[in-house]
Amino acid sequence: MSHFRSNIQSQKLTAKVKATGCAAKINSCELSEMIQALSRLACPQLLAGIDNFEDAAVYKIADDLAIIETVDFFPPPVDDPVLFGRIAATNALSDVYAMGGRPILAQNIFCFPTCEYSLAIAKEILAGGARAVAESGAVLAGGHSINGLEPIYGLAVTGIVHPERILTNCGAKEGDILVLCKPVGTGVGLLGLKGDMLSSTALKELLDSLTTLNKDALAIILKYCVHALTDVTGFGLIGHVHEMSQASRLKVELWADKVVLLPETLSLAEQGFVPAAAYANRKSYEKHVYFDVQVDIALSDLLFDPQTAGGLLAAVAPLQAEAVVKDLQDAGLKASAIGVLRDGQPGQVEVMLNAHTS
Repeated sequence: MSHFRSNIQSQKLTAKVKATGCAAKINSCELSEMIQALSRLACPQLLAGIDNFEDAAVYKIADDLAIIETVDFFPPPVDDPVLFGRIAATNALSDVYAMGGRPILAQNIFCFPTCEYSLAIAKEILAGGARAVAESGAVLAGGHSINGLEPIYGLAVTGIVHPERILTNCGAKEGDILVLCKPVGTGVGLLGLKGDMLSSTALKELLDSLTTLNKDALAIILKYCVHALTDVTGFGLIGHVHEMSQASRLKVELWADKVVLLPETLSLAEQGFVPAAAYANRKSYEKHVYFDVQVDIALSDLLFDPQTAGGLLAAVAPLQAEAVVKDLQDAGLKASAIGVLRDGQPGQVEVMLNAHTS
């Protein structure tokens, strides 16, 4: 695919940022403590909100219509300004797809150091975001900008969904198979890119993953019996699996050998190219996780790796899992069945090297 690369030989956008992409998220433990200050107001129209770390808020406005509201932004994960905008917008739009909805309206959120970078760079960041929004079918209608110390870009997105067709992360059922729609390893891959350690083939697959909307994946998933849905972003695969299983009051058996990894990321993890946020995710979730002794440290690091513009994670009725994976793969998506939800301690994640389907 074409990545709409910049024609500007610019200063490195990533040079002055502390963390890139979704690796910049506040970790789960700190976030949980922070949001305790927020009151939970009873509102019958609010169908999904702050509870269970849902991907977006959903508000019912009619018997056959609910709106989805989300906001997402981060510092640049790449130096190319057009790619930065496109990746950030792809990531923000994903929250609407993760609730089973369709994005209809987006507004820019933009922090830009005008004294540090050319305004031509700002224009290209916004152009990259606009391209992703147009691809989604939504309308980009303005936004808000400020001057700041480092570039930050993202979107506030409104989507729509039928109130009875919302997909949340709390509806999984015992026996459901977990289906992941994209490879894992963007955090490690982006560090490898920064260190000029990726081959051209690995770089292309990384950028393809970062700029592919979850639009087509959702359209396929909705043809099947899906009980719960989320997307895999900053808390890593294990973090989002834990959230879904805890909200659904089930445990998960995760099959590490079935998780598709981006090319060269396992080798990079073995060499220590692991973002700090992966270690923060491990600290946040390790008390909920059991690792088979055959799962080595590099592979476990990738399971905690913060994902930017990650794939949808669906809990699919067991008799339909093979068909949905095949449909996703036939559409060119690197999907796989990566685990099963079982009766047990809510939120517990048992990571096995090999699949156990009994």
